[in-house]
Amino acid sequence: MLRTIGSVLAGYIAIGVLVALTDLVFTVAIPGFRSMATPPLYYFAIVTFTDTLYSAAGGYLCAATARASARMATLGLMIFGEIVGVVTTVLFWHNQPHWFAFALLVLFPFAVWIGYRLRARGAVPAMASDAV
Repeated sequence: MLRTIGSVLAGYIAIGVLVALTDLVFTVAIPGFRSMATPPLYYFAIVTFTDTLYSAAGGYLCAATARASARMATLGLMIFGEIVGVVTTVLFWHNQPHWFAFALLVLFPFAVWIGYRLRARGAVPAMASDAV
């Protein structure tokens, strides 16, 4: 159970770090980015794409660290991420385009599932003869 919870947290923290690094890149690359009232449309388009990739990476990491409980951990990451996503959508309702918030809510569980499936496809099951 602790491995499952740790895997969910590891996947979510990895996603969060990657998202924060992307925002840092925008801050460095675009002069005055932090002082903009609303970022330009291309920012939201790029972030939608990158956040989806990061969610898949987080799902992969979650499944890889959970080992035998990968399916349960992945489901936990999806649920936890959706809860945080709904809270974030409500808090930032007037600060970001509504399509952006909904796109992230819809894409997140699918991307995490894809990461899980990529890990499941690459995982080699232990054979009984390996234990000897």
